[in-house]
Amino acid sequence: MSSPRKPINIAIVGGGFAGLALLIGLQKYPHIDAHVYESQDEFTEIGAGAVLGPNAQQAMSLIDPRILEGFQRRAIFGFQEPNAEGFHSWATVVKGQTPDVDEIVMHYKHKLKDSTIHRAHFIDELNKLVEPHRAHFGKRLSEVREGTGGDSDPITLVFGDGSTAEADIVIGSDGIHSVVRKHILGVNHPATNAFFTGAIAYRCTVPMAKAKDTLGERAIQPQFAMKCGKDGMVFGFPMSNFSLYYIAVVTFNNAPVPHDQWKVKPNVSDLRARFADFEDFVRKQVELVPDDSSTLGWSIWEMPPAPTYFNGRVAIVGDAAHASPPFQGAGAGQSIEDALVMEQLLGKYLDPARESIHPLTTTEATLMIFQAYDTVRRFRSQKVVTTSAETGRLLSGNEPGVSLHAKDIHARLTDREQWIFEHDQVQQVKDAKHVFEEAELALARGSNRL
Repeated sequence: MSSPRKPINIAIVGGGFAGLALLIGLQKYPHIDAHVYESQDEFTEIGAGAVLGPNAQQAMSLIDPRILEGFQRRAIFGFQEPNAEGFHSWATVVKGQTPDVDEIVMHYKHKLKDSTIHRAHFIDELNKLVEPHRAHFGKRLSEVREGTGGDSDPITLVFGDGSTAEADIVIGSDGIHSVVRKHILGVNHPATNAFFTGAIAYRCTVPMAKAKDTLGERAIQPQFAMKCGKDGMVFGFPMSNFSLYYIAVVTFNNAPVPHDQWKVKPNVSDLRARFADFEDFVRKQVELVPDDSSTLGWSIWEMPPAPTYFNGRVAIVGDAAHASPPFQGAGAGQSIEDALVMEQLLGKYLDPARESIHPLTTTEATLMIFQAYDTVRRFRSQKVVTTSAETGRLLSGNEPGVSLHAKDIHARLTDREQWIFEHDQVQQVKDAKHVFEEAELALARGSNRL
């Protein structure tokens, strides 16, 4: 009688949205032993709010309903009532400059209530679902080493503290400066490194009393719209039970920043100068931005389209695969979609019970899993990156051949969110499984296994 097969060891590098959601999904499979290696001393997430739209919420529920429950506990839902057709307003952008101030540029609505979540709050909810023995901290990846003894050799992860870990499969969720991506594509590949987009987002909060003194009663109105114009966008809204006023200011065509620099020191005088010809309310919002450490500037980076999301038994998900500018509020949701497709494929097709259907080695199954994942996820996720970057250019007057008039921008943004938010996650998983099973059948026929 043969002994039971050891669970397949999967190492996930990085504990962001994609990495933790993937780990939570894989925990339910007894034939998989998944672990996450996080560079920080705890699970953290930089930045402020994230939009996780209807597509991402459906993906959460399919990975593990508890993820969606955690999201719903911590998300901030919109104040506005639905319209007569039952649609909630998700995103509204209007002009903040003459000649068409307050003309609508983009307005997206959905049957689900609009919502945002603080990134740290969502990470906290994901962390609650992680089995503690599967999380390893202070593990900053420095190298991926693949064995020379054949496909069955373990892959070795080398960390900055000198420690190592071995795995049968490695999945990089290690963000925009991904070491795993460099391993897959090669350090000299033109798509290996992210590039600075020239945009910087400044975020801060001010006491509501101060906001009301400057903005009047408009500061406490929960309805808000982003104001756009040449090389800039601004929006603000009340939060923390109307005790604080949140402000976000985005500038474009900034000077280059170093490759490893996320945070940018704000220059408030420069900010005010950039918005000098915007309407009065926008100028007052920018004037509220404090000239101190409470204002954080974040440089915005973009990942070039990779020709593949895997190489051998190593793959990438989330920002490591397709870091996106934030101008469609869709990048974080793509990370959750990645996690869903990947965990469903790994969970089903690494199951040793399937050997009676088509006997595959772990390496054969892994390569076909990654190919199916790549086929289904790469085009869609890279399209989000491309259209998000284009949206930013359109809203800031930097898209060649398109004026800053609201009607011209609107014409280019029609149905911009529809194909993202309405994507059927159940069908996406079915598509990925179909790709795998077609490849599996072809392999079986080619090797006379049928």
